Amino acid sequence: MKKLLITLSVMFLVNSASASEDFDEKIYEQLYQKCQQNDLDSCVKFAIWTRDYLERPSLAFAPLKKACDGGHLKGCNVLGNLYLNKYSGLGMDYQKAKTLYEYSCKGGYQSACNNLENIKDEMASGKMIKLDMDALQNACIQENTAACDALQLEMMKK
Repeated sequence: MKKLLITLSVMFLVNSASASEDFDEKIYEQLYQKCQQNDLDSCVKFAIWTRDYLERPSLAFAPLKKACDGGHLKGCNVLGNLYLNKYSGLGMDYQKAKTLYEYSCKGGYQSACNNLENIKDEMASGKMIKLDMDALQNACIQENTAACDALQLEMMKK
């Protein structure tokens, strides 16, 4: 059992180090510049890196919206995912996510079709997750920047 725990710990550390090594500030800046020049694929990649590597999902909204408004199917799918991320500050909006998944799915983006089926099941079963302000407050207190951003956006809505 002890060997298993050590092995899992080492694997976790290696994977964590590997994930952080994948982020390249120069490439990130290039993605931003290309997004500013209306390269929609770069907007999507920039937003995903912002959400995942920088852990700032609230800042991923604008480039994803730009990509989706430009007809980028993956951008619409990822924007749909963002509407279901409680740290994004978008209020866990299942209807908007569903609409975005439908658009991407009709366009032939298979991942969106899978997401659409999942969200329909969740909505039909009544298992829709409500934005939990207490959870956001607790995460913010523990210095989770994304939670603080989301909490601030939620409080501005009221």
